[in-house]
Amino acid sequence: MSSAVENAVDEALSRGEVGVQVAVYHQGKLVVDVCAGNTRVGGEPVDSGTVFWVASAGKVSTATALHRQVERGLVDYDQTISSVWPEFGARGKGSSTVRDALTHRVGLAELPGDATPERLGDWEWTTGRLAGSAPSREPGERNAYHARTWGFIVGEIIRRVDPVHRSFEDVDRAEVLAPLGVDEVWHRLPESVHDRVAVMKGDILSGDEGSFTVTEDHEINTAEYRRRVDPSGAWTTARAGARLWALYAQGGELDGVRLLPADRVETFLAPRPGGFAAGGLVGARGVIGQGGLMLGGEVPSHADVLGFGDRVLWHPGAGGALGFADLDAGLAVMICHNEFFDERHLERHPFAPIVRAVYADVVG
Repeated sequence: MSSAVENAVDEALSRGEVGVQVAVYHQGKLVVDVCAGNTRVGGEPVDSGTVFWVASAGKVSTATALHRQVERGLVDYDQTISSVWPEFGARGKGSSTVRDALTHRVGLAELPGDATPERLGDWEWTTGRLAGSAPSREPGERNAYHARTWGFIVGEIIRRVDPVHRSFEDVDRAEVLAPLGVDEVWHRLPESVHDRVAVMKGDILSGDEGSFTVTEDHEINTAEYRRRVDPSGAWTTARAGARLWALYAQGGELDGVRLLPADRVETFLAPRPGGFAAGGLVGARGVIGQGGLMLGGEVPSHADVLGFGDRVLWHPGAGGALGFADLDAGLAVMICHNEFFDERHLERHPFAPIVRAVYADVVG
């Protein structure tokens, strides 16, 4: 247990956090599992088993499932989506590739206009509407962060190329989570863990429209929302999320289980086409790489909140949740919390002291 990280978590609480979990893997071993605060204002204490909604920080699980299918020879990054999902070729999207989907370049960044919470809980309705939609940007030509549509598109590709067409969730669990021994990451929350979930609240950055506020009675905190599959996000504990990132920090192998070859993980450090062009990225300042994860480094600089090298893969979630892998340091970090904040304000970012403490105390 790291006293430096514990002190930094206390500082994060003083900056306005309500409940925080921090887990760190170093050289493939869990070395930090710190928690503090409460599951809600005045609520139960956060412990290592408290479950947090981490929004798009959960995209790492979905992306890894697709990479596994590429490794198995079931699909190729440069294959057109319509070759495995014919309906997706409609309305000018026939040239869109799997890589375009992975790197947010298919031109379907917005949910269908007639989407409702109930309809988004219907996988066939949502994927069908996306397949039949016209792109708002030329596929493969322009960046646009696909915050919520990304998971349905990538998830349906995963389902279509699976030899027995298992659901996205079943493929993800069988091909990624179970082999790694990760049993606390969910894209649809089981009823049995609903009572372990922290209540989310605070401000979430929403692109050019500013922030919106999540209150305790917001949809995110309802049982109905937790029962719907969210392939673009996840619920997790910090220790489980950090274990996923440890796979990348260790070059695709963890505890003797190799899911990805090291040379493939290396390719994920390259920016996507047009990587430094604006992409409408909600609540983040990152460059997206070829593997669908974001890149660290100096352009732009994220040193205060996610590591100090150029060989960093990471992904944030709306409201501030964060996971990253520093490949040079063999370091994987997951930070979960329940007080959302506007991530643009780096000078008062509550995670900055935590990450500095991790590097000082763990890496040295």
